Amino acid sequence: MEISDFNEWLRTRNMNGYWNRQVRIPEVKPYLWKWAEIDEALRKAAELIPMDKTGRRVVQLRNPSLESGMSNTIHLAFQLVMPGEIAKAHRHVATAIRYVIKGSAKCFTIVEGERFAMEEGDLVTTPNWTWHDHYNGSDDPVVWLDGLDSRLVGYFGVGLQEGFVSDQQTIERPDGYSARIAGHARPSWLQMQVPTPPFRYRWSETQATLRTLKESGGDPFDGIRLQYVNPFNGGPTIPTFSCEVQLLRPREKTRAHRHMSTTVYHAFRGQGTTRIEGEDYSWSQGDIFIIPAWRPHCHENPSDTDSILFSVSDWPAMAALGLYREEPTQD
Repeated sequence: MEISDFNEWLRTRNMNGYWNRQVRIPEVKPYLWKWAEIDEALRKAAELIPMDKTGRRVVQLRNPSLESGMSNTIHLAFQLVMPGEIAKAHRHVATAIRYVIKGSAKCFTIVEGERFAMEEGDLVTTPNWTWHDHYNGSDDPVVWLDGLDSRLVGYFGVGLQEGFVSDQQTIERPDGYSARIAGHARPSWLQMQVPTPPFRYRWSETQATLRTLKESGGDPFDGIRLQYVNPFNGGPTIPTFSCEVQLLRPREKTRAHRHMSTTVYHAFRGQGTTRIEGEDYSWSQGDIFIIPAWRPHCHENPSDTDSILFSVSDWPAMAALGLYREEPTQD
């Protein structure tokens, strides 16, 4: 038998020889989405897509190097809820976070019967398999950034989802309940029902921390960088990904490094330039950009005012799998 005949014999029996392997995993490439185009897409969606036809009015971001999605692990999208609208209650295995771009004290995410207000700059977590819905009780549109590990969940083939019995949950817990149960002084007779609690990280508190640390040395690779930690155990925000925020001071330029994790950035305030593998990506407020794993990069704020980046990184998943590493590089 010739090798070609053997290869055909294997093929007809749904087998293949290692010597014939073809790796076809698409390479995730850096990309930057501009806020002006995202904002236009949201406005058009508000005009054309009624909430009762979609359940969630979401504009997803697609990396042109992939058939769908923006990365192989992290999924980010923008959700818009108009005044008086309800995004119906459901739950899913994927864990989600909401980073509020345009918010209101009268807009809420309800998780397991607890309300979490959504003001600008707030971060609200929705642990996996928890019931959640959204309601905009204000007079203005509300927009937030949805971050999910659905790409990773889908890869493992466990993407379960379930609708609630009604559009909204009944409020069963007082506002701030989870924050108090997972706080520094905890009740001895109660335990969190989920390892990652639903939680609201208020922008006012995050901003105060950034200001307090502004004159410190900071991280040489990321400036004044904060991690949103799990309030219950001090670990990463979510078991599969970490939410972080960093302040780049006027005229600050960070050192270059690379790490075995994918990071997606949202320019929350200001402007700057991020160099990825020798190519400059200039960003301004509202823009989104992605740095794939193991790509050398550094940040620069060329302006006279502070710049703030919010980011989502899959390093916790990489670390749990024993894959994470990091090293400094040349600019």
